[in-house]
Amino acid sequence: MSRVVDFVRRIRWFPTLVLTLCPAVGIYGMFTTPLQSKTFVYAVVMYFWSALGYHRLWSHRSYNASMPLQIFLLVAGASAAQGSVYGWARDHRAHHRYTDSELDPYNAKFGLLWSHVGWMMLKPKVDLGKADISDLSKDTLVQWQNRYYLLLAGVFGFVLPSLVAGCFWNDYVGGFYYACLIRMTVVHHGTFAVNSLAHAFGAQVYNDEITPRDHFLVALLTLGEGYHNFHHTFPMDYRNAIRWYQYDPTKWFIALCKWVGLASHLRIFPENEIQKGSLTMELKRLKKIQDSLDWPADVKALPVLSWESCEYLELRRVIS
Repeated sequence: MSRVVDFVRRIRWFPTLVLTLCPAVGIYGMFTTPLQSKTFVYAVVMYFWSALGYHRLWSHRSYNASMPLQIFLLVAGASAAQGSVYGWARDHRAHHRYTDSELDPYNAKFGLLWSHVGWMMLKPKVDLGKADISDLSKDTLVQWQNRYYLLLAGVFGFVLPSLVAGCFWNDYVGGFYYACLIRMTVVHHGTFAVNSLAHAFGAQVYNDEITPRDHFLVALLTLGEGYHNFHHTFPMDYRNAIRWYQYDPTKWFIALCKWVGLASHLRIFPENEIQKGSLTMELKRLKKIQDSLDWPADVKALPVLSWESCEYLELRRVIS
């Protein structure tokens, strides 16, 4: 009984309700409300907007953003209903500082379920690691969003999708179910997959001493955040994908913002260091292949035969 009571005390009720009711009601809506083509397109647009999120600007300061761009991203992040940027960036910085340790807020070594949603639904049993967020504490816009987060999330996450779909093509209900709840659920679990799937499956291209991996499916769901091994190895880089053929719309968006004057000081990790990480992993891969092959013995380890021994062996060969 005491274990049940302790478990109930650890439940974080607000995020638990959001993470269970949104998909539950959204799925109900899918079975009861036809999806209109305009609503589908609008839901996709809302998805891309809300998935841009807080990550690269406020968690890692990988570029500088003008005030209009900051407001745009703060409102977009609020529409995803994943918490204020102040709390989100604090947890994420702690995750990078204490990756794979007990101090990591979403430690992948505790299992997929914990790193996916468990850490948000239950209070941790130990005090988590702290990260420096003094810059966020002094950031006027960040504190404004943190103060009015619930209002912003309600207006832009729940009310706006219904109003736009209702006012422009008379689909209030569809807007609520698809552009709000289903869109929000996909954004949630795409983001959560970075913490779970991208720490368990995929390639470790730059560093195999930590759990993060590059996972293409997660990159598709999160606008490029799935190249997680690169990101954890070079976290301050504004890019998650460095190859031209890799899917990273967030990188393209930031580059576009720089081009039009809304962003500046895009940070890129030195190519020399990136190549060193890649080469180290390639050498490890080749070493495994080398160790699996049979190689001839060292010349110095071979026996030295006398002339008499050679004559004896030759005689045996002739006789046989």
